[in-house]
Amino acid sequence: MPTKKKSVWEVYLRPNTLTKDNDRDCIADVYQHAETQRNKDIADIIVKERTEFRPETIMNILTMRDKVVTQLLEEGLSVMDGVVQITPRVSGVWETEGAEYDEKIHKRTVDIVPTADLRDVLDAISVKVLGAKETTARITSITDTATGLKDGTITIGDDIIIEGDKLKVDEKDSSQGVFFIRADGAMVKTTRRLSINKPSQIIARVPKNLPAGPVTVMIRTKYSGSGGKILKEVREITYNYPCEAKV
Repeated sequence: MPTKKKSVWEVYLRPNTLTKDNDRDCIADVYQHAETQRNKDIADIIVKERTEFRPETIMNILTMRDKVVTQLLEEGLSVMDGVVQITPRVSGVWETEGAEYDEKIHKRTVDIVPTADLRDVLDAISVKVLGAKETTARITSITDTATGLKDGTITIGDDIIIEGDKLKVDEKDSSQGVFFIRADGAMVKTTRRLSINKPSQIIARVPKNLPAGPVTVMIRTKYSGSGGKILKEVREITYNYPCEAKV
């Protein structure tokens, strides 16, 4: 009888942003060698193993199962199959025993716990560390220094702190810098020298000629993060949350 091939999870390491006392510790992300597998993919796999089943039949069964599981969870029941147990839960803290449910504090959610069979499978998987994960160029937060808020409001004429990854710009290159895109599509660039210009943080002055109103904050840069390598084309890094310029 042929021996089953042992499964291996390949993982990349990235900085752990949740710890404050250690700036070098990391957490792992499992490398996904394919896109997320959905019911259709599961049906195709079953059909390949059991050719007497039609893909449409398997899909119908899987879809009906999803519906039944959802209904049971709606009723507040726990559901267990051969892979996981799903248990409904309400998160948050009640100040007293007589407190009511508060949408602002509490949240309806579920806990997912592997079954004993799945735990046995997990215990048999080996892990291979591939090294540090390449970070994606992104803006993670913007702080208005005039108010200290991170709610998207930015004060015209004051500094904002932009944090993220691969943000550094070459201020000698006019195509690079911090830009504010108005609702009409017009772009206003910061012309004042950046107070801080690092890969993880930029401090920029909001231009005084920027009209009040909704804006999108964007950084244009050729910084790659790979040693001294410069990108051939300008990369545009846009903050994914709406901002409002105010006086």
